[in-house]
Amino acid sequence: MKKCLITGVGGFVGGHLLNYFDTASNSPAEILGLDCHSEPPILTFHRFSFRFESVDLTKPEPLATLISEFKPDALIHLAAMSSVAASWQNPAACMSNNVGILHNLLESMRRFSTLKFRLLAVGSSEVYGNAAGETMPLEESRSCQPINPYGQSRLAQEQLIRSSIEKDALDIVSTRSFSHTGPGQSERFVIASFVRQLLEAKRNGCDKPVIKTGNIHLIRDFLDVRDVVRAYHLLLEKGKAGEVYNVCRGEGVSLLNVIEMISKILELETTIEMVPALLRPNDAPVVVGNAEKLRRATGWTPLIPLEQTLRDMIRS
Repeated sequence: MKKCLITGVGGFVGGHLLNYFDTASNSPAEILGLDCHSEPPILTFHRFSFRFESVDLTKPEPLATLISEFKPDALIHLAAMSSVAASWQNPAACMSNNVGILHNLLESMRRFSTLKFRLLAVGSSEVYGNAAGETMPLEESRSCQPINPYGQSRLAQEQLIRSSIEKDALDIVSTRSFSHTGPGQSERFVIASFVRQLLEAKRNGCDKPVIKTGNIHLIRDFLDVRDVVRAYHLLLEKGKAGEVYNVCRGEGVSLLNVIEMISKILELETTIEMVPALLRPNDAPVVVGNAEKLRRATGWTPLIPLEQTLRDMIRS
């Protein structure tokens, strides 16, 4: 892989992916990053040349032009509306954005089939829906029954990919990425919100803060984003075309446990106040994945424990 195009490069995962490539021995020589931001990020890298383009990915022609000119060997598709909460607020926009952008990418792959580049399409474990606790951990063969608009948009993406592979034999590897967090994540996401609230209390000299939350008894499979981007690179190199892979730790932890871990690190006695406005409809009580398929294909295994992730988020 000499030339890599990354959509959604200005987002949380995109920044960590660039940082990873800047340390990886087998990083691409050139990276073209696309995002809807009007201003390019100010970034300096050592292992590859980086160019940023602001582009509306919902419009097919500008995207097609960039692909035909850059001629990538690989494309990592990160761009998406990625918030479950936001998907409830505007389900139609979530579906239109996530499916529409992927459709434009697939059309460009067909249109410029002689380029023969590989697409890594990043998806979500939200496609599984509310699986019963006794069926955990979730394997890729598990039936998908999403229970929120975001999960439905991700399943629609998978179906679009499947039909494209069957019809045009496109080289696509897909992921079902489970919850991930780390330094720099938006406070719209749950762990980053916990860290912000408790760190702010600590800085203000409050040793017994009250934290406002939704359902703290939900159990999720959290990964460090730096382990996630390493998995994406390995799948780009070693994943089997047409396959979908869980990207997860394979262990569940409750949100209550996460709050307790952060409080312990910060030496706080935290009181939890559950706020009805923060509760989301139809949240699955337990979501834990099985990453054995990913491990077999690539040799990947998570390296960063959750406590280290939390400490890094506090320091960042």
